[in-house]
Amino acid sequence: MRLLFLTETIPYPLDSGGRIKTYNTLKVLSSEHEVHCHALVRDRERLRFEPELRSVAATVTLHPLERSWSHEISCAALAQATGAPFLVVRHFHRHVFEQLRTACRGATFDAVYCDHLSMLEYGRRLDLPIVLDAHNVEFEIVRRHAATLGVSLWRLFAELEWRRLERYERKWYPTCRLIFSVSTVDGREIRGLAGRDVPIVDVPIAVEAATLSVGPVPAGTKILFVGGLHWPPNADAVNFFIQEIFPIIRETVSDATFTVVGRNAERVARGMSEVPGVTFVGHVDDVEPYFRSSRVMVVPIRAGSGMRVKILDSMGRGVPTVATTVGCEGIAVVSGVHLLVEDDPRGFAATVVRVLCDDSLANSLSKSGRELVLRSYDVAAIRVRVLQALNQAVTPMPL
Repeated sequence: MRLLFLTETIPYPLDSGGRIKTYNTLKVLSSEHEVHCHALVRDRERLRFEPELRSVAATVTLHPLERSWSHEISCAALAQATGAPFLVVRHFHRHVFEQLRTACRGATFDAVYCDHLSMLEYGRRLDLPIVLDAHNVEFEIVRRHAATLGVSLWRLFAELEWRRLERYERKWYPTCRLIFSVSTVDGREIRGLAGRDVPIVDVPIAVEAATLSVGPVPAGTKILFVGGLHWPPNADAVNFFIQEIFPIIRETVSDATFTVVGRNAERVARGMSEVPGVTFVGHVDDVEPYFRSSRVMVVPIRAGSGMRVKILDSMGRGVPTVATTVGCEGIAVVSGVHLLVEDDPRGFAATVVRVLCDDSLANSLSKSGRELVLRSYDVAAIRVRVLQALNQAVTPMPL
């Protein structure tokens, strides 16, 4: 079948969970179908990655957009005036929609594949069956994040936004032909919003686990966090770890270090980069050396939805991992077997110290975590489920 694939960002390089998921989805879909990818591009530097996308799609159309504070402010005002979610308003551009409509007039598509909720605003305006890939339950992310904020205008905005998102999801989910969720937790939430008539298929995020580099668990006291700090739950997790968890770790392991790898680090690092043992390295082209040299990966996420690809990446490389309950939500892990789970700051700190000091525990987590990712989250294991659900939900147009 011919698919019109819409995504809110060019999914390359593979330096974030969302991009890894989108890129691997394109690979899976293109293995059996003709996929025509349209991607919004806010950073013109990323236009150079078009050749990588052409390797996983029949055609690629990139839509460069200008970023500005005035645009963000006008979108926030429009969201407030209309009741539409800011997330949706900021990604919708009339000229992009006109280009999509022209593409549909010039070719016959069997369905529009909306990668992320924000692309549903385009998809619902096209006369095509809609397949939605819900990376997250968006309102749930914002609702949880709002709960971590103090009394402020940001808290007020987040409270308004999650309610707008919930209304939007409840209104437009039922118009979809098929919705993919990334976990049974998200799937249950989406079913409650979409109703009984829409097939909701739980398909976890896939990684190229078989190709990930794996080495022995290193000795030492290096603690790692990987994730873009432009995403508020990641920024909150790093703040939470540095302020409430890391000082407790240093009481026992005085030479412990904490390295944060991820773009947009400047805002979070302000005021924290001077904390002894903490290093912000920002965006890197290759995260491999950081995984290879770290004793433990931490994922102290307190807000979010969907799945944390950083955990799959970490366990797939055999890196022992410590996470919160929200952090590992949606992944079929058993605490104490595949990774360790703690929510309380003191308990989280004590658990990290155990991994730093106990070779037997670290090696056991390394082995079991990688085995789980290979068995359940490798692209090869996910491919069949995605294609089967799509082929059942969408009937190709006769040639």
